[in-house]
Amino acid sequence: MVQRQVAFENTKKQQEALTLSNISPKWAKRLGERQELPVPMSITWLRRYFELKRASRCVVGEAHRYSASYMYDCRECDEMGWRFMLYFTVHSFSKLEENKQR
Repeated sequence: MVQRQVAFENTKKQQEALTLSNISPKWAKRLGERQELPVPMSITWLRRYFELKRASRCVVGEAHRYSASYMYDCRECDEMGWRFMLYFTVHSFSKLEENKQR
């Protein structure tokens, strides 16, 4: 029983320590720069939009070693990926920040 509790606490600490910077550093840097998003329809915005649209290149895809397998394995990850693309598209920095915290 004690071993289970220790294992649970260690797992919980590992999960608490995870941040977007830990699991998706490229996108954390991109989404955190200057607390603003690129101008819609600019070259930078278009590049990032198309990367977010590709499951293997998006924020969640980077966290999964540039694989799109998460789409089939994890419904929550798939939903998070779609939210990143949606909030980026509608230019909602505050919603992106909320999604980053998830």
